[in-house]
Amino acid sequence: MAAVGSRPRGRPRDGSVDARVLAAAVQELADRGIAEFSVTAVAARAKAAKRSIYARWPAREDLILAGMSTLAAGLTPPRTGTIVEDLETLLAGLAAVFVEPRRSILQRCVMEIEQFPELYQAFKRDSIDRCLAAIEDALRDAATRGEIRCDVNASTVADALIGIAVLRASFSLDPVLPVSMREEIVRLLLDGLRPRHNG
Repeated sequence: MAAVGSRPRGRPRDGSVDARVLAAAVQELADRGIAEFSVTAVAARAKAAKRSIYARWPAREDLILAGMSTLAAGLTPPRTGTIVEDLETLLAGLAAVFVEPRRSILQRCVMEIEQFPELYQAFKRDSIDRCLAAIEDALRDAATRGEIRCDVNASTVADALIGIAVLRASFSLDPVLPVSMREEIVRLLLDGLRPRHNG
């Protein structure tokens, strides 16, 4: 039995490999897309052994998904205590995604990923659905606090907010969600969601 506190056998895991490989995977996606994505090429870009990559991401699709996930927003419920600050924080998170070069890479990958149903479903679950859920959670919290009406459909509102970002990212060369626009979106949205007062 090994003594308590003794060093484990073997070489310690190099934590820098993960960052290098993910950065290389993103560059590979940018240059070659999903269909022609090569783990061998990623290993060469990252100066990492293929066995080290497969130890972390056993399948090619796992590495593709991991690379794409670094480009996604990965929103979490801010829970600042007010719906205004929650929405501003969430929109800022979306704005940070749609900047170059990640904006162009993500657009290319999202267009191509539909050809790979299992990969698409995993990306949708881990990235898109996670962002929608974060917005829905913020809206439900706001309804509990009485800041917005309880009959508001949180799913529809979340779709609308994500839709604004995706629409502008797809059809505009301007910044997707500048600060002034984020503030206007929050103001207009909350004007429609707040409780109605008779008279």
